[in-house]
Amino acid sequence: MKIVEAEIYDASPAGNAQGLSLVLLRLRTDNGIDGLGEVALAYGTGSAAGSAMLRQLVERYIIGADPTRIEQLWQRMLRETFWGLGGGPVVYGGMSAIDVALWDIKGKMLGVPVYELLGGKVRDRVRLYANGWSNLAGPDGRPQICTPQEYAQGVRRVLDDGYGALKFDPFYISADRRRWTPSPVLDKVAMDLAEARVQAVREAAGPDVEICIEVHGVLGVTSAIEMGRRLVPYRPMFYEEPVHALNVDAMLKVARNVPIAIAAGERLYTRFGFRQYVERQALDIVQPDISLAGGLTEAKKISDYADVYGIHVQPHLCAGPVHTAACIQLDACIPNFIIQEWRPYAGDLLLDLVNEPLDGRAEGGYVAVPDTPGLGVTLNEAAASEHPCVRIGVRDV
Repeated sequence: MKIVEAEIYDASPAGNAQGLSLVLLRLRTDNGIDGLGEVALAYGTGSAAGSAMLRQLVERYIIGADPTRIEQLWQRMLRETFWGLGGGPVVYGGMSAIDVALWDIKGKMLGVPVYELLGGKVRDRVRLYANGWSNLAGPDGRPQICTPQEYAQGVRRVLDDGYGALKFDPFYISADRRRWTPSPVLDKVAMDLAEARVQAVREAAGPDVEICIEVHGVLGVTSAIEMGRRLVPYRPMFYEEPVHALNVDAMLKVARNVPIAIAAGERLYTRFGFRQYVERQALDIVQPDISLAGGLTEAKKISDYADVYGIHVQPHLCAGPVHTAACIQLDACIPNFIIQEWRPYAGDLLLDLVNEPLDGRAEGGYVAVPDTPGLGVTLNEAAASEHPCVRIGVRDV
């Protein structure tokens, strides 16, 4: 069996309030089996680079290759691209999309879900936390939720939808209702507002709902420690990326001075990028992004290595429905899984790109693990055809 064709879709939702741009990959084989993957550079700046990298990787390493040799192809892309031995989200994002698509093909070829190939199920359903509820925009483009009272009102919607856990960034919206990036050094006014928002969420959620605090890595160490200590009475499940992940010593200093579980990892890549965080136990929860960190091949290795140190795993999820499906396959088979990020309120994730997306199937704060072969989703041809697509055909081999 060989890979004979690839399709790379660049998909942006109509209106696109969040500026998302999805990069999806479909690999086709000469026996009619195909597989899906995704580059999770859907937000921020970089999707165009991810798409271009994916095209080069497919042309140079994947067309004509045997899709069952997943580890061999991963190692080739790591070692023969030059940039793989150094990396970053663009090269590893491309590698990740290919890797996930190869696992999808192999699962379909053998007639089993991917999790069966990764060791088999540990659980039948996956616990979720709701994200994205606190940063929705109104018709004027401005954030709908800003005051502590509005945060409390927003929580009620999440609870009514059956979620027992939620996440939000109390720093992300300025006092004058703008999205902004706070200063690394927070003044008292900003700290007071962030704490008031967290307090309002805790009071509205009640004592039994898990609340998770996101920071997006924007704070300096001193402010992250002071703010973290302020949050202790509200019992967050975790304190995510209090400082940026490029300095393990900074993260470790926060972890040693704040008695809350520290989580990070969406901007770390491959097991090599996670190694020092795991070995130095700077994190309590690692958050690899399967579609950026190296695919399912690498995410499983990261998870197993974290398990050696008693560290939990919560895969990062902020992309499209193929990425969601990959997350659930990993969640199903790792013993140190703790909870899965979920975005039920984003509204523009192009779920119709696949048939039977998992994103809309949450019930009571959980989603059932599918038992269909491969990832559990297939490309919706009609929906995909509405977006630009680059097709790469077979080469002489």
